[in-house]
Amino acid sequence: MPGKYDENERRITLETELVAEPILTTATLINKVVADFLFVNNFKYARFPELVDLAVVSMGLGLLQSQIGFVKETGSFWDTTQWERYPRPFLETQSLAYASAMVAWCRDDNSPTWMDQLPVEVKKPMQKSLKYLTKSKDSFFVASPANHSLLSQSQTKWLDLLANGSASQQIIATRHLEFGESAEPQEKSLVEKLYSSDRDTLLHAIAATERIDYQNDNVIEAIRLSVENRDEEIRAKAMIALTRFDSHDEHSINEAAKMLDCPTRFVVFAGLFGLTSLDTVPDPVLKAANRRFIQALQKCDYEFIGLFAGAFNGWLDDPKQHFDHLLSEDSPEYYEIAMESLENIREQLVEIN
Repeated sequence: MPGKYDENERRITLETELVAEPILTTATLINKVVADFLFVNNFKYARFPELVDLAVVSMGLGLLQSQIGFVKETGSFWDTTQWERYPRPFLETQSLAYASAMVAWCRDDNSPTWMDQLPVEVKKPMQKSLKYLTKSKDSFFVASPANHSLLSQSQTKWLDLLANGSASQQIIATRHLEFGESAEPQEKSLVEKLYSSDRDTLLHAIAATERIDYQNDNVIEAIRLSVENRDEEIRAKAMIALTRFDSHDEHSINEAAKMLDCPTRFVVFAGLFGLTSLDTVPDPVLKAANRRFIQALQKCDYEFIGLFAGAFNGWLDDPKQHFDHLLSEDSPEYYEIAMESLENIREQLVEIN
């Protein structure tokens, strides 16, 4: 029977693929078994693939997974400070290395034998992280269930950790700030961290303002200063926060335009995210957008082509005419792609409405 034949053919093809990729097959089975274990035990974050990967490593089963290189072709723009909102499809190399270091450190193993079996891109940062953990013991992680009450501390204790704790304690403390009717101590502490010279502390302080949706002049002023930071992730994070707070000024708009010329994708995204919140943009900003849009067309970067087409559609009364002047004569092939993206954007808007 044709149906039975097709089914057998698919089964044989699948078996062939599994045999051809033994490491990937075994790692996938391990991942699924651990995910099932987490669900059975009602772990509330079991739906996050990134945390399932973390559980695999913490159970001592991450060696095979570390040898697999995942590449996500369609770009997405992650926020490393807010994994609850933007879960990744898997644990990336840097986090995999740190998780491996945590496993070794928690077992008092300063030189695990299995470390030599890790690929170089995981092994080197793992060694660095393990050395740091062994020397500083700076981790908020606790293995004992009896210590889970640490996450239920009073605001007074969290504020004390925010002011005097280690780097990891300060980061965790920013995640537990609460702003009630009397929030002056929390605001003061948060603003101090928004001026921190420590990269991770600053990133999580900005994340805290987004999470609790807390803003005033002091907070906004501190975030605006961060859009000029030399660190790309801090600049991008600050730009996105300002956009969500609808707090752009002339200076931050100019900084957003500069981001469009950055070679790093998530910085470009952050700049464009900020600019698309505006109804119109000045000519210098439009010229910067034109340059990056043409680059996206030249590289066939359809993700950015769509994002820029949406931006032009929001800024301009007649984006088609703009594309005519920009592309139709010198780059007719790009013009067709741009118009197709514009039509897709408009169709999506009609569907939403």
